[in-house]
Amino acid sequence: MKIKLLALDMDGTTLKSDHVTVSPANRAAIEAANARGVFVVTATGRMRHRLPEAIEQTPGLHYAVTCNGASVFDLRREAPLYANPIPMDTALRVFDTLAPFPVFIEIYSGGFDYVERGRIPYIEASGFSESRMKNLLRGRRTVEDQREYLLHPAAPVEKFNVPYLPPEHQQAVWEAMRGVEGVALTSSVAQNIEINAAGTDKGDGLRFLCEYLGVAPDEVMAVGDSRNDLEMLTFAGLAAAPANATDDIKAVADWVGPSNDDDCVARAIERFLL
Repeated sequence: MKIKLLALDMDGTTLKSDHVTVSPANRAAIEAANARGVFVVTATGRMRHRLPEAIEQTPGLHYAVTCNGASVFDLRREAPLYANPIPMDTALRVFDTLAPFPVFIEIYSGGFDYVERGRIPYIEASGFSESRMKNLLRGRRTVEDQREYLLHPAAPVEKFNVPYLPPEHQQAVWEAMRGVEGVALTSSVAQNIEINAAGTDKGDGLRFLCEYLGVAPDEVMAVGDSRNDLEMLTFAGLAAAPANATDDIKAVADWVGPSNDDDCVARAIERFLL
């Protein structure tokens, strides 16, 4: 099998557990794969303007599947190639379902994150490290009323993100969201719920990009660790996962390597691409 495209999840896979750092080994391996002519693609639940700086600065990284497949970007031209947004009526139902809960709500739209000023204290009380909080500010735009924004969005709504749900509300929010039609629910990290339009996932975004680039599924290797990576891993001809992956992800992986903190991406690239 000749691998022409490598799709890499970010949090829990390419990044260390601080959600910020790319190890020297992972960076070197990614650059080596690029030098071999392999398309290296970021495939993440993050929106465009919250891609890690360390990833954005990687030479040769030209494409990104973002927002769990809701948007595919050409990073060289800073141009969207594909979009699968949430329709306005569905977005309003999602927001009205979430609004009564004391949780932080992010609306990903056009590559940015729109948050309501009044909900910022929920995330400020989370106790995150300074570097994590700095990352969460990337691409953020503050609005007074998120529902009003949804009535007049600056760009199509790609995703709702409800990060770090308080344990006492987690199950209730999941159950409430299951009652909303027209959405797909997933998660990339613990205590997180991510809401896209039905039919949106990383596998769908990656499928579009492969057709755009003329790459067959069996020429794709994907590496991921969480629920939102499942469709991407099943689409790819070769699926790899780190040791910290969830059990359902390990079950579909062709190879399970060391953890994200122990350079799983580098080991996978060395084993299968180099």
